[in-house]
Amino acid sequence: MASAAVSTHLRYLNEAAHILSQSAPSTSKFLMSRCHTLMFDNSLDQSESHKRKVCGACGNIIDLGLEDRVRVDSRKARSRKGMREQQSSETRAVVYTCGSCGKKTRHSLNAAPTAIRKSPRSSNLAFLPASNPLLQSSSQTSITSTPSPGLSANASSKKRAKTRKQAGLGALLAKHKESEARGASGGFELDLLDLMKKV
Repeated sequence: MASAAVSTHLRYLNEAAHILSQSAPSTSKFLMSRCHTLMFDNSLDQSESHKRKVCGACGNIIDLGLEDRVRVDSRKARSRKGMREQQSSETRAVVYTCGSCGKKTRHSLNAAPTAIRKSPRSSNLAFLPASNPLLQSSSQTSITSTPSPGLSANASSKKRAKTRKQAGLGALLAKHKESEARGASGGFELDLLDLMKKV
């Protein structure tokens, strides 16, 4: 029953502090500091969102854009082993600065996991005995003619990109030859290739 009464009291203090944060900031700070004291006395941990929204020192409700500031900070943690210096992971954090007391609260950001790509293995091909060459050659052609779907999609997209590039270059070359033919007939046109020529 005591924990229900404490949670009700904490909820009341928190909501009252948020309601009064704009109209009576000093009263709001007092109510929020009382809320923090009550949490500390009952050994309750603050949630991460509560730590981001409220200054732990003075109880000010952090309202970004008015007086309070936020910035992303990245530091490289370094460790030494003997004479060699190793660079470990980069720590990124959001630093909240309270506009009332100036306290800086640092919340570390969890780094996103890096994508690990596996290379295709050549061990997926079955070992064929050399005793029957006819069976071996037919099996090899069936293996090479049906590549995995991931590789064929990648290969086909590369082929399409290559043909687009060649078509674009071919069109540019044809346009250049056409303009040279017109230039020989007496027209005066300049294009980018004419300007790039060194005299």
